[in-house]
Amino acid sequence: MDKTKSIVDRCLEDMAKNKILMMIPGDIATEMIDNSIEPMDDWKGWKPIDSIIDDSDLDSLEEKIGYKLPPSYREFLKYKHFYNLRIPDRAVNFPNHKPDRRIGFLRELVFERMDPELIIGKGYIYFADFEDYGLLCFDTIHKNENNEYRIVYMDHEDLDDIHVYANSFIELLEADKETGNRFIDKLNAYHESKE
Repeated sequence: MDKTKSIVDRCLEDMAKNKILMMIPGDIATEMIDNSIEPMDDWKGWKPIDSIIDDSDLDSLEEKIGYKLPPSYREFLKYKHFYNLRIPDRAVNFPNHKPDRRIGFLRELVFERMDPELIIGKGYIYFADFEDYGLLCFDTIHKNENNEYRIVYMDHEDLDDIHVYANSFIELLEADKETGNRFIDKLNAYHESKE
């Protein structure tokens, strides 16, 4: 799982080159405030910190969800806390991963944002957004090697409109900035063919 950590490190290093990417409006967890970044209006600087999440926290969450999380995603959650992690595929929007042993952001995505029966009830674990088009979910029905899951896209207006986005969480993290654009083109072509 060192690959997950090296990808996150690389993303955070790239973000740190542009201080505006290390700023957010509103409240920041006290231990994540970066006072070396000059505040602008209500925007303040943040810094990544080591995650407080451990295996027992994730085991508890998995029990509540009813499915195991992919090992690479478990490592991701146990590695760093961050705001607005920016990976090369700019279309992927991860929720803020603040210090919270309950992993509240994932509980919210799975159980509160959308009708759970329409997503987790069908074996999909909602974990990120694809721009403002839809959801990115782990597809627990189709496991790859090492208990990794493929990633599927679900249109937020039609949860039956499902497309494979990546073959694993690592593949998603490694995707280049053109991946999202190609996927949007593919979705547009698909929808045009159905009209």
